[in-house]
Amino acid sequence: MNPDLIQRLRQAVSEGRAQPLELAMAEWADRHGGSAIEVLAFAACIRAVAEGHSCLPLADEPLAIPGEAPFCPADEALDSLRRGRLVGTPGETRPLVLENERLYLHRYWQYEQQLAEGLLALLRHEPTVVPPGPLARDGGVFDYSRIPDGAVHWQAVAAAVAMRHRFAVISGGPGTGKTYTVLRLLRVLIESARARNEAAPLIRLAAPTGKAAARMVESIKTGLASMDCDRAVADAVPLDAHTLHRLVGIGMGTTRARYNRDNPLPADVVVVDEASMVDLPMMAKLTDALAPQARLILLGDRYQLSSVESGSVLAELCESTGVNRFSPSQQAALGPLAVSTPPAEPPYPLADHVVTLQISHRFDAGSDVGQLAQAVNEGDEARVLELLADGAKSLQHEAANGDAVYDRLSADMAQHFETLGSSQSPADALAFLGRRALLCALRVGPGGSVDMNRRITDHVTRQAGLAPNTRWYSGRPIMVLRNDYRAGLFNGDTGVCLRHETGQLRAWFHTEQGLRGFMPTALPEHETAYAFTVHKSQGSEFDQVNLLLPERDNALLTRELLYTGLTRARDSLQIIGSEAVLLQALRRRTRRYSGLRGRLLQARINPKS
Repeated sequence: MNPDLIQRLRQAVSEGRAQPLELAMAEWADRHGGSAIEVLAFAACIRAVAEGHSCLPLADEPLAIPGEAPFCPADEALDSLRRGRLVGTPGETRPLVLENERLYLHRYWQYEQQLAEGLLALLRHEPTVVPPGPLARDGGVFDYSRIPDGAVHWQAVAAAVAMRHRFAVISGGPGTGKTYTVLRLLRVLIESARARNEAAPLIRLAAPTGKAAARMVESIKTGLASMDCDRAVADAVPLDAHTLHRLVGIGMGTTRARYNRDNPLPADVVVVDEASMVDLPMMAKLTDALAPQARLILLGDRYQLSSVESGSVLAELCESTGVNRFSPSQQAALGPLAVSTPPAEPPYPLADHVVTLQISHRFDAGSDVGQLAQAVNEGDEARVLELLADGAKSLQHEAANGDAVYDRLSADMAQHFETLGSSQSPADALAFLGRRALLCALRVGPGGSVDMNRRITDHVTRQAGLAPNTRWYSGRPIMVLRNDYRAGLFNGDTGVCLRHETGQLRAWFHTEQGLRGFMPTALPEHETAYAFTVHKSQGSEFDQVNLLLPERDNALLTRELLYTGLTRARDSLQIIGSEAVLLQALRRRTRRYSGLRGRLLQARINPKS
């Protein structure tokens, strides 16, 4: 037993240095005969997962109670854990797994191993010969009118790579045409099957959230309307998209998926949008659910924020591939579609499977927001400050914050939302939500989303003549915080409360089943959403964005957060926060500990790929 250690952990929880779940797991390990090192290891692994890591590299992160010095040197901790009764090696069924000095909760070791095995199964398929005709400059499905002679059409290259392999990542920032690309890819796959007198491939579209799935469907419908193709081809493209939970068959009260390697998902092609938001457990379940002949295509932005939960799978899959640096064999196979570039160094199994789109059609080369996004992505501090000081109408910077600024911004946002409750229809009201967003870097604290929602709500209720603390009223925007499979609402979905023609209030959402109204009492856990965090904004676009940074630096402020927040803006952006805090965020990169890349590097892949 380790009473002193447990008492110190309790003190850390009471002071906010540790979370209750860390203490609970440490107490469990103590009751089950764990040594002091094992007790600390359980708490540390729980903390690591909560911070987005899948494992804890003990050489880099010595075991310690938060706020205290390391308990012992890393080599002593490793020796003790190797002898521990609660710690096993890969393949052993024990609560913790120690592998190559990385410490895992057993479940997360399993997820990582499962994902690696699923990806390797896809990577080992022999590459397919891609006919150049459908993707070529003359007579192909891609528009080359904006591509100079001799330049690479990266959208066509991305389609060729996704046709050539069973697994592909198509990465690109806002407006680079990921949906445009995949729609033409699907067209070629369907037309190729018809030319062989085969049935069209069964295609499934998915996204991490209901909101992202709905946006994907909108993009597909818009793209189909502008694409000249046979009716039979268009009919083979699905006009619905599912959340990943629903796609793999995860229901209420369970994390077990209905579809797995023993009961594969009926699909020939699976396309997942907003893949940067997909966490490690879900990506593992997805690859496990694929049928042997299935093709998996991930769409996302490799530079965007990772999932709120554990893992940064998309970024890690793109790591070390470089940007469009293919193997010599792939460059030869792509022929005139691609330009010869040095291959990824060191040779990386995924290099031939990742394509990064280069041109944004939302932000042209002269766009202020587009230039700022590029400067932030490159960590170019001087260029960021130059652009913010330029005074462009579409790009503004207010270098002060605090209560006076927060109250003024709250009043401004309340005035913006004043007409929301009298919208002509739920569809109009939900479209109104896309006009402007107040994005907060943090959830709690001054200037966090909780604080700003309280301030804006006070203004809204006063100007509407409502009693203080009125919760339900027409025009209240809301965001779902917990998945509800029965209702078809998922974490991150946004809706709006409106007065029904019967006089009753209904909360309206775009769902997988279309536009639906819910009784307020039927909603899962939710909150007011006049403002929300940058994390919650992923998968959304707004005409105007106000990006609010905290008054002081915070470890959660990263370059990826800045990039994600500012690229939500279609037309104009205002950043509110000091230059010092902005630069600190720009210098800090998101760091997620994982062993996935190592598993893929160590594996033997088909040498012909």
